[in-house]
Amino acid sequence: MIAGISYRHEHRDALLAGAPRALVLEIVPDHFFADPDALAPLAERYPIVFHDTAMSLATAGDTALAKARLRRIVELARIARPLWFGDHLAMTRAPSGIDLGHLAPVWRVPEVLDLVCDRVRALEDVLGVPVVVENIAAPFELPGATMTEPELFHELVARTGCGMLLDVTNLRCGAHDARAYPLEAVRQLHLAGGGRDRDARWIDSHDAPVDDDAYALLQAIAPRARASVRAIVVERDGKIPPLDELCAEAARAARIWEEAI
Repeated sequence: MIAGISYRHEHRDALLAGAPRALVLEIVPDHFFADPDALAPLAERYPIVFHDTAMSLATAGDTALAKARLRRIVELARIARPLWFGDHLAMTRAPSGIDLGHLAPVWRVPEVLDLVCDRVRALEDVLGVPVVVENIAAPFELPGATMTEPELFHELVARTGCGMLLDVTNLRCGAHDARAYPLEAVRQLHLAGGGRDRDARWIDSHDAPVDDDAYALLQAIAPRARASVRAIVVERDGKIPPLDELCAEAARAARIWEEAI
């Protein structure tokens, strides 16, 4: 198992200088669409995983947009040689192509499961790397579900052989039990800090250090997922701290994991 951080441009110089040294970098492809060659120096120094936010795996009818995006990601994959490609079990576009502006939950019905399975298989064929699919922090559920989110993930993994990116913080947001998910298929874990609003609801803001409750949940998951997890990544999207602080969080996560297994 290796631990690391999500890449942010603010840390580029320090990362290339090598001090402190993260063990794995999670790359959002969009950050390099304008300058793919800028990814090469990072890929020479660090193991890379791709973490996309806009393939919209559960959206039907936007094939042209998805293919155009995928072509750009393929170019980056040739440069970075990522260990795997990840995206969310979510919709980010309407079938018409309109951008929703966030990760929207999916209809948990057989037709959507079929669509997501087809998308995952196609991604693996085109990219030539494993695909992992992440659970989101859904603020609401769509009506008419015929399966729970864990059941959907079990079916997705069984039918495609894909991995899962289990977001520990998102489990807390949705009050889900980690034991219900296919932990034997979890290849990567996410940890992130957030906050609570005036009604004491958890906000998945990714703008604070990972808190003790998230580390405790990581510790509880470790014995059950020890055979499959290959990476833990600390995410930070706002109030970006110095690189050494993020690396310290990743190191703490790695220590907790190793002690728990």
